Amino acid sequence: MPTFGQQPWRESLWATWNSLRDDAYALDSVGRTLPEGQRPDCRAQSLVRYAGQTLRYQGAVSVHPGFRERLERFERVVAEVAREVYGRAPARLRHAGAFSCRSTRQRGYRLSEHALGNANDVTGFDFGSAARPDPVPPHLPKALRKPFQVRVSRHWQASDVSPMASLHSTFLRALAARLEQDDHIFRVMIGPAHRDHADHFHFDMSPWRYVNF
Repeated sequence: MPTFGQQPWRESLWATWNSLRDDAYALDSVGRTLPEGQRPDCRAQSLVRYAGQTLRYQGAVSVHPGFRERLERFERVVAEVAREVYGRAPARLRHAGAFSCRSTRQRGYRLSEHALGNANDVTGFDFGSAARPDPVPPHLPKALRKPFQVRVSRHWQASDVSPMASLHSTFLRALAARLEQDDHIFRVMIGPAHRDHADHFHFDMSPWRYVNF
């Protein structure tokens, strides 16, 4: 685990609030504020390797055990929304990494959730060929029978007016809406509306809630 200073009163209040509303989380009591001039000193021994359960990851990530459970919940929602839109779940989840020993980019005094193994950056999804028991719904483009990719960087804005690009945008936005409705998966969810997130969704379990897709 990283070493840092004491938990500021605002962070302590969030931890107390989460506990009172039966939403306590293992890392709520961890202070995120670094003493002036101190760099994060991270320890990865308490993290676990995770390569996906409902969905397979492009590569395993190192995460806190409590965050692994949240990722499992997330994958089930992804699969559910994908079946509604495409008739099948993704074959693989693409990401830009989870554990990273650093402070946040905009606030050098604040520990990044990545340093706790408490965040993951999702860049997109790969779909395999359609086959039984998940055939392509008849109203969708036939091209979806073949493998295809969905990427936040290319499809969130849907600047391409093609039916395929529009459908991928629909999927990503439906996924974001479903995640925002359910406050038992992630607390912080950031997408292209936030600077430095044009090509990925950032998900974490900070003590506070913040959503900006």
